[in-house]
Amino acid sequence: MQVRLLVDTRALDRPLDYLVPDGLDVPLGALVACPLGRRRVVGVVVGDDPATHTGRLVAVAGRVATAAIPDELRELAFWVARYYAAPVAPCLRLVVPPGAEGALRRSADGTWRLTVPARGPAARLVVRRIADAARATARQQEILAAVPEGRAIPAAALVRDAATTMPTLRRMADAGLIALDAELPVAGDVHGLGMPVPPVPARLTADQATAVARIGAALEGGEPPALLLHGVTGSGKTEVYLRALDAVRAKGRGAIVLVPEISLTPQLLSRLRARLGPAVEVWHSNMTPSERARADARLRDGDADVVVGARSAVFAPVRNLGLIVVDEEHDASYKQDSVPRYDARQVAFRRGRAAGALVVYGTATPRPETWHALERVTLRTRADGSQPPAVRVVDMRTQGPGPVSAPLARALRDAADQGNKAVILLNRRGFALMALCRACGWLARCPSCDVALVHHRDPARLACHHCGYERPVPTVCPSCGASEILRGGLGTQGLEQALAKIVPGMRLVRLDASSTAARGSVADLLAEFARPGPAVLLGTQMVAKGHDLPEVTVAAVLDADAGLRHADFRAEERAFDLIVQTAGRAGRRGESSTVIVQAWEPGARAVRLGADLAVPTFLDGELARRRDYLMPPFGHLVRVVAEGHDRDAVIAVGRELVDGMATGAWPVTVLGPAPLHRVRGRTRRALLVRGDRIADARSAALAAVTAARPSATAGDVRIVVDVDPQTT
Repeated sequence: MQVRLLVDTRALDRPLDYLVPDGLDVPLGALVACPLGRRRVVGVVVGDDPATHTGRLVAVAGRVATAAIPDELRELAFWVARYYAAPVAPCLRLVVPPGAEGALRRSADGTWRLTVPARGPAARLVVRRIADAARATARQQEILAAVPEGRAIPAAALVRDAATTMPTLRRMADAGLIALDAELPVAGDVHGLGMPVPPVPARLTADQATAVARIGAALEGGEPPALLLHGVTGSGKTEVYLRALDAVRAKGRGAIVLVPEISLTPQLLSRLRARLGPAVEVWHSNMTPSERARADARLRDGDADVVVGARSAVFAPVRNLGLIVVDEEHDASYKQDSVPRYDARQVAFRRGRAAGALVVYGTATPRPETWHALERVTLRTRADGSQPPAVRVVDMRTQGPGPVSAPLARALRDAADQGNKAVILLNRRGFALMALCRACGWLARCPSCDVALVHHRDPARLACHHCGYERPVPTVCPSCGASEILRGGLGTQGLEQALAKIVPGMRLVRLDASSTAARGSVADLLAEFARPGPAVLLGTQMVAKGHDLPEVTVAAVLDADAGLRHADFRAEERAFDLIVQTAGRAGRRGESSTVIVQAWEPGARAVRLGADLAVPTFLDGELARRRDYLMPPFGHLVRVVAEGHDRDAVIAVGRELVDGMATGAWPVTVLGPAPLHRVRGRTRRALLVRGDRIADARSAALAAVTAARPSATAGDVRIVVDVDPQTT
């Protein structure tokens, strides 16, 4: 039989022949313990053809006691490897049962097992209110007041928040005041309990009803394989998803709901479980092996039929898949930036087509590629009938010093006075962007990367956001000894300090990569922001990603045109998306709202059309521009990056890659090699291969990489191939 070993050695990126011991049942997709030198490693059975190896064959040590990979997922992993030019082993890891990425263990009876608990952690107790407070004692009334109407909270949280005890809760349950229920925990405590859940609407809007009917027809007839649900922010796309999920479950089929960030799972999970019940699982990369094992078992056994999660959830073992929802489909986070560099949006389309499932892509700001390719169903108005707030563009050249313009400061003070909330986006984290000497011009730089160090606080340090290098903040200039060390630019930590002076009475909640490093911190921060009282949610693009938050009457984008300075053909698209998405956080319950966009180039096309919320106009113009330059969707791209510590070797390999593509017969255009800034001490050169067909661009790139491999190996140069790159 043929086995693919789950190891990353390039020489072993091929099927290997192994013997099957007598009496051992090893179907395709089964996991087996394979001898490799003195080790035993996990392998996946991928074929049962006669051996082609002419030497002596080694027998597998045994089958691993876990479920086999379904044919559908095994074939999907091989497709990912082919399409994204990736080794097979990391693609198979996307679909193997939890624990296969670790070491094997052997039980006393000789059985091979994965190093993951057989089941997840014990169930937790949750509290639900089932009676009013009329017949409760005064103390019991205080406890009942801490239990949300119509929702459940963890018993441990109620014990802490209400300063009570578990025996007290059990007595209240015996008295019929509350219900104590066992509920299986969800990864990282991101369970959605206590998150606000909007009530079920009494009726759908006309556009929602049309969208539900169109999706229902597609589920019945199997055509088309994918639809774009384009709805303005607040138009009720989630309600359409819920109706579609109800419809597909009624047919006995399962569903996957994808979100671009793990931070979006708590709120969506709470809504799905409130409507669909406990048969909804969560799935993302931050889950522990035991948590993933529990979710995997529930999905394989059919105890759960809907899974919600970030991009890796597209590989979840949902049985009889009938629907995939890709929410916020415009978000670049769906593209993985490490091997295998897959795009979950494209993988969703492939998996849906293979399973006969409908794929629904939803967003307020579609990608030009999706806008061009798919049939559209449009939600033109907000679900509550309110109008989207008007957007004011502030020319920062007319404002005084500081990150917050005068109009935004006034709007924040008004929100504070009225007890409302605000959302502010600044797409740079840290306290300040640089530390420099006023006397001699010394700039704190990373010793391994061609970038300035970012000044962080709590604790105070200078940090590189590329390699992780850190050093203390100097009190005097290391170059000239002067004591005037200045901070230049501003990040989210610096903005937080500035806001504390402008609106000292507002609670400040910062949402960025630094504040959300701990497990469960995103849900905690969003819950803190949703707490009654005036508050500001500030942070990087995480704050603009689909959060449905009440009482937000101010939304703002700072340095809205900063991304336009990047040499990337998607720069305008990203700047436009951030403006429209951030504006959509305000006034989602019909509140009178203010949206402010601060820019240094207010006349830029992306800023101007973003402020007008002119999505069709922007996308039609963007498609016309891309057609002129044969960029996606009118051409396909493959990015090839050569990197290494030896600058001369990297430059030589870059030239060899270009020569290899020029001498081939592939109908492609090659741009580069272009220098990229140094990262982790490695010089980098990038090439961009464009072809009318993705197969041509990919084949040309792989042929050139194969030809340059000897030189790259000799010079210790790493070559990275990225198919359908999101940054160029």
